[in-house]
Amino acid sequence: MSNSSRLIINCGTSRVTAARVSAQTGSVKLEQIATEYLEIGSVTDDNWIDAVNAALKELVRSNNLQGSATFILPGNQVLTKSIKIPHVEAEKRAQIIAFEAQQSIPYPLHEIVWDSQIIGDDGIETEVLFIACKIDTIESFCAGVRAAGLTAESITAASILEYNLLSFADPEASSDDLVINIGARTTNLLFRNAEGFFVRNLTLGGQVLSQSIADSLGKTLEQAEVIKLQFYNKDNEILEDSTGAKAFTDSADAFMRRVSQEVTRSIVNYRRQKNAPAPGRILLSGRGSQVRGLADFLQSSQKVPVERLDPLEYITLDAGINEGPENLSVLLPQIIGEACRPFVESGAGVNLLPEAVQAAMRFAKQKPLLLAAAVCLALAPWPAWKVFNGKIAACDAQIAALQTVADPFLRDKAAIAENVEKAEAVKSSIQRVEGLVQSKSNWIQFFAELQASMTGAEDVWLDGLQVLRQVEDGVPTYEVALEGQMLVRETVNGTQGIDRDILTRRIRSLIENFKTSAFIVDSKPPRIRWSMLNDGLNVLPFEIKLVVDAAKPL
Repeated sequence: MSNSSRLIINCGTSRVTAARVSAQTGSVKLEQIATEYLEIGSVTDDNWIDAVNAALKELVRSNNLQGSATFILPGNQVLTKSIKIPHVEAEKRAQIIAFEAQQSIPYPLHEIVWDSQIIGDDGIETEVLFIACKIDTIESFCAGVRAAGLTAESITAASILEYNLLSFADPEASSDDLVINIGARTTNLLFRNAEGFFVRNLTLGGQVLSQSIADSLGKTLEQAEVIKLQFYNKDNEILEDSTGAKAFTDSADAFMRRVSQEVTRSIVNYRRQKNAPAPGRILLSGRGSQVRGLADFLQSSQKVPVERLDPLEYITLDAGINEGPENLSVLLPQIIGEACRPFVESGAGVNLLPEAVQAAMRFAKQKPLLLAAAVCLALAPWPAWKVFNGKIAACDAQIAALQTVADPFLRDKAAIAENVEKAEAVKSSIQRVEGLVQSKSNWIQFFAELQASMTGAEDVWLDGLQVLRQVEDGVPTYEVALEGQMLVRETVNGTQGIDRDILTRRIRSLIENFKTSAFIVDSKPPRIRWSMLNDGLNVLPFEIKLVVDAAKPL
């Protein structure tokens, strides 16, 4: 096996697939693959972790797996949320994402492990894909991984990995694609174009069809799953003529209609949010997408070509791989998507491994180097100790003599330090008094300039003003934070009839007027809240931060 190979394990709802893959720029090779199927009907959200941990142990035992691995969690075990935040510097982004996410998710942040993926930035707002998992789930999962004899290198989410596969195969995004991955419990929709991608996760999967068949035929879910797989066997001709065939096809038709309705709803939502055209092609993936007739049904209802997403087009197989191509095309898309992520520009991926575990892993990798350094450090003083041991007594005598001479100077030094501290306190008091005297006239002039700027802009008023003072690298900085509103005279009906570009230019023009003040040297990007316009109100709130000249503080 290649020294650069990675072990990637996709932990789905119905199966656990382990693959060893080696990848480099433009080339991916599958070296080993093994799958352990979970028992249909007995696996629920509550006992999924136990079932996966048992499957991991069996995979490790029967396939001699070892070392570190990247794990993929299914869509029903993670929370995926698209949120928008103001455009800020990268180092401040995590704090803003955490704040905005807390307003949008049903769990406190201390109960989840989360990561994010940037999917768009127009300079004013940044669109972020927030992905999280309950910390209890992650901890139980990691405990199972350790019990199986493996080490979790990272934990990612299945919902975004097909983006890497498409970008690896077509970096220029020559077409707008929609990937529909139908799993056992969930269906993931991934829209991909030249600008990036958009994800939506649905609580609709192949087990919905199995349950419908079970209800129609009076069978258990396990029996219905067996019948479903037999019915879709290409070599099967018996069940199509059986008395239960009509009930089966009726359930399949209802399932396909529901999938098509959700796809239509998602395309409308995607076009509205991203202001993008409808996808020009649909790619089917996942075991649940093998429902007979689904591709033709979607092609007819969506009026676009529908194809199978085949990862085998982009990889080579080791001679020892015995799985059939049709089965591999179902097992591999997300695994290959994770394998080629390092070679995709702006590749999609998150890491839900807790930070404490990541830190422990980083420390473990450094242990051999630290041990070697400690040994070298321990041995280094030995020759010097042998040489200078005889001179220690003479040095001690000289130190005692110098200490006697230095004592008076040390006492004077303490008195000087005390006087300097008192002088600095007096100086600080004088500076504060001088600042108050100077800032009074400055404030009068600054308010007059603000009033003149708003009078020239018209239909604008301020609701609040705050001075932000801080010290960066010993240099004081000052900012004036303004909160205000702009009257929008156009008739508001939702967001129709309102040109956001014109309103944005009006606010930026107002900022330029503010910057003509003698006290202002720069401004931060404005934060514009469009929610009131969306609610039908004729006012547009905004927030502006002006950078004050440090030589003319307010």
